[in-house]
Amino acid sequence: MENLINMESLEHLKDNLDNVLSDLPANYIMGAGAAAWLLSAGLKYAGKDKAASVVETLSVPLLSIGLYHKITELSNKKENAVE
Repeated sequence: MENLINMESLEHLKDNLDNVLSDLPANYIMGAGAAAWLLSAGLKYAGKDKAASVVETLSVPLLSIGLYHKITELSNKKENAVE
């Protein structure tokens, strides 16, 4: 069986993510992370622990990607303001 996760496929991962996420505002990504977090809390409260854990695993990466995107946007604005 062929190993699908190799260095060749991971080399362009950051570039592919940047291309896909460059069109989305950071606030949308962080909003999706917050919504996933709230949905997982609601599912836990309803007693659906397995579904809540799946949704909860999506919230942290979405929040961190949104925060990274927001920080890079702000740093680009500061660099453009200095020039």
